[in-house]
Amino acid sequence: MSIRALLPLTRGAAMASAAVPRCRLLSTSLPRLNNIVSATPPLSLNEGEKHLYSKLFEKFQPSKLVVEDISGGCGSMYQVEVVSPAFKDLTMVKQHRLVNETLKEEIKGMHGIRLTTKASV
Repeated sequence: MSIRALLPLTRGAAMASAAVPRCRLLSTSLPRLNNIVSATPPLSLNEGEKHLYSKLFEKFQPSKLVVEDISGGCGSMYQVEVVSPAFKDLTMVKQHRLVNETLKEEIKGMHGIRLTTKASV
């Protein structure tokens, strides 16, 4: 079955037109539903993600927090997005330093971390 045949099932029939760029057709990323901020980590997270989520939530009280293991589940690489009032008036470098300091011990066991931070209004 071709990708075009699957389009109505995955992206809706309106997206099946020829005007849709090919790069969008080949996208395999699915949105994670863990950006609703709560003191309790979302059930969809694995243990490593829950641990990072809890530490970051406790420290920054964010308005948006997304933690995703992008290593395929082994916990060696994470993508983290934190939007918090704690970052107000701080440069991006200082925001990243705060997050790195918070996750200092966890980062020692990682291959890498992809970090996005922003001050919330």
